[in-house]
Amino acid sequence: MRFNVPLFPLLFQYRLQIALSTKTYFQPDEFWQALEPAHRLVYGYGYLTWEWKEGLRSIAHPMVFSAVYWVSELLGLGNAGVLYGPKVLQALFAAIADYSVYKFAAKYYGDEVARLTLMCSVTSAFNYFVSIRTFSNSLEMTLLICALNYWPLEKTAGQVSILNYSIALVLGAVACVLRPTNALIWSYLGAGLVLRLRSFNIVAIAGAVGTIILSLNALLDMWYYQQLTFPLYNFLKFNIVESLSSFYGVNRQLYYIVEALPQLLTVYLPFFFHGIYLSRCSTLAQASIFVVFVYSLISHKEVRFIFPLLPIFHVFAALSLYRLRILGRPHLKWTFLTLLLLVNLPLALYASTTHQRGVVDVTSYIRTTPSIESVGFLMPCHSTPWMSHMRRPDIIAWFLTCEPPRGLPRSELATYRDEADQFYDDPELFLRMHFPPLRGNETEATMFRYNWPSHLIVFGALEEFLVSYTGDKYAECQRFFNSHFHEDRRRRGDVVVFCKQSN
Repeated sequence: MRFNVPLFPLLFQYRLQIALSTKTYFQPDEFWQALEPAHRLVYGYGYLTWEWKEGLRSIAHPMVFSAVYWVSELLGLGNAGVLYGPKVLQALFAAIADYSVYKFAAKYYGDEVARLTLMCSVTSAFNYFVSIRTFSNSLEMTLLICALNYWPLEKTAGQVSILNYSIALVLGAVACVLRPTNALIWSYLGAGLVLRLRSFNIVAIAGAVGTIILSLNALLDMWYYQQLTFPLYNFLKFNIVESLSSFYGVNRQLYYIVEALPQLLTVYLPFFFHGIYLSRCSTLAQASIFVVFVYSLISHKEVRFIFPLLPIFHVFAALSLYRLRILGRPHLKWTFLTLLLLVNLPLALYASTTHQRGVVDVTSYIRTTPSIESVGFLMPCHSTPWMSHMRRPDIIAWFLTCEPPRGLPRSELATYRDEADQFYDDPELFLRMHFPPLRGNETEATMFRYNWPSHLIVFGALEEFLVSYTGDKYAECQRFFNSHFHEDRRRRGDVVVFCKQSN
């Protein structure tokens, strides 16, 4: 591969440095659907969201991090192992993805395109920010690009290695277990392969591998839930039959084209479009278009849903850079590299070290402050990591919930307001209804949903109201910078900790 130094160790060192220096928050699933259930499984405490109570999630992905926690306990690493172990493992997965996309591009497009693909991968701001986070989408990305190295695409379709094909199927099936929607790309690739080869063996092997992987996963989930549970069925029922995924947001039809792709690719965006046009007759390009098209039909959209396709997008961008000879022309080369330096580097560093860091810093404060007896988060639900970072089984902790409207008639879905919504609709009314009077008889607390904790945590946007409402009963005792701006007005400002004052 014409590298004078071992490539993979360098990539791992690079991703590990990013993982260990990342101090910010992106989306709840990184913690609440991966680390939190893993932590609860190993240590016996933590919070399980409604998806786990309803059996919508497979334990397969959290089990990866449970293994890290078990090893941490075996080695006696304590909090350091719990906090940094998952980061090390996810950095390993990210480095494997970098190395695999390099190998894939070299196999199908040659060494020069492979080097350009690797450049795209390691300088991608979004990759920098997300690949080292413990999302199932991040591991899904790694599994997808690893599998494609073994999958028989056009150039090798006439000489299918059963071993390589089987390896690709295993990796693809595991990816589908992690995220059922990964089946979109594999169904397209599989259908294309069957049409080209018209081989019964291809279908039979796929059926056998799929049955084995799904059966093993069913046994794993049955062990975890202590009953026969099919998260895939529950997932499809919730998202398609009940259409409740829209409760978490509805996006415009062209979201992935006009918002998600620019976020994923930044300065590589025009080269991606040119590259996918050049490759428009290839199965991989058509599969990518198919997946984005199908995702666009779903009401609830998120950029990380198509994040697993990013290595493929980088291949197309690299192909364009190669054809246009961008780095072979001195004037274009330095213009491009300057643009890359001025756009991607600041974005990557700011998102990883500054934007939304207060919600992570406050969990460290809780973990290291013994005087905290109880803590309440008057924030939108899942605004911070939980016990996988706080590590405080000795305290009472609560937050405002946001469970979806399961079981309601369709006529009531549009007006449904979860607990966090109710609070922000009228904070004063909510506190009067669900908390005992601050200046009343404390014995009345049992009548209310919540008790006043020793520490209250809010965003700066709510600070003025809380000071007015609590008067001299609470006073600010700590503050953490969180963000300079935020699209959600409820999350604007610093993270402010208020301490209950003794009488």
